[in-house]
Amino acid sequence: MNEIKHLERIKTFLHELEAGRIQSTGATVVDFAGVLYNVDGSSDDPKRIPDHNGENWKPLLVAFGIDHDCYVTNAVPAPGASHPAGWLGGHMTTNANGQVANGGTCYLMPLCSWHNSTSRNGVAFAHTETRMLELTGYNLGELPVTFALRLPSEMPFAVLFYENDEWKFKNISHNEAIKLKSSVHKLSSIQPVEHYVLIERKWDDRTTYHALASTLPGA
Repeated sequence: MNEIKHLERIKTFLHELEAGRIQSTGATVVDFAGVLYNVDGSSDDPKRIPDHNGENWKPLLVAFGIDHDCYVTNAVPAPGASHPAGWLGGHMTTNANGQVANGGTCYLMPLCSWHNSTSRNGVAFAHTETRMLELTGYNLGELPVTFALRLPSEMPFAVLFYENDEWKFKNISHNEAIKLKSSVHKLSSIQPVEHYVLIERKWDDRTTYHALASTLPGA
């Protein structure tokens, strides 16, 4: 069987969901002009591939209308580095030590891989572009796909699935959830999906999540 990327992180995410330790999330477009620092501990797999949903945060920024080269205007690298065009999504904080508590608030803005490096942790970044996302309920080390799954939705279910070497999710209705559990789980027209988790959302004073069915190895 081929290796399933980020499988252990997905299992940890599901465990935290069931334990009720993951807060509801939010992603709000804001304008922030102050100095920002890299969040310490937010980086994903260093082999991430730009534009792949399970592996970097750029698609979330683009979905909210933020599509721009790296914002940072100081600490500019020598020619030939990824700055400014080779941008991803960088987690930022106003805390100089880079610390953000799990379930806390941070910012997400266009940042090139050079500035997003841990070697630039603690460096105060100036920027003239101010439009960015304010993330609430963010957890260190979380994959973009599971954060996006936890964004507000009117759909009572979500299915997290592995397809073409990346994790994806889809919000679905009650009827779609019933069909998913009782039929061959084909979530796309490309190929049958072997590994998936069906997650139910419940709303009270906060949103909670419950894994109802799973085909993950070892689950």
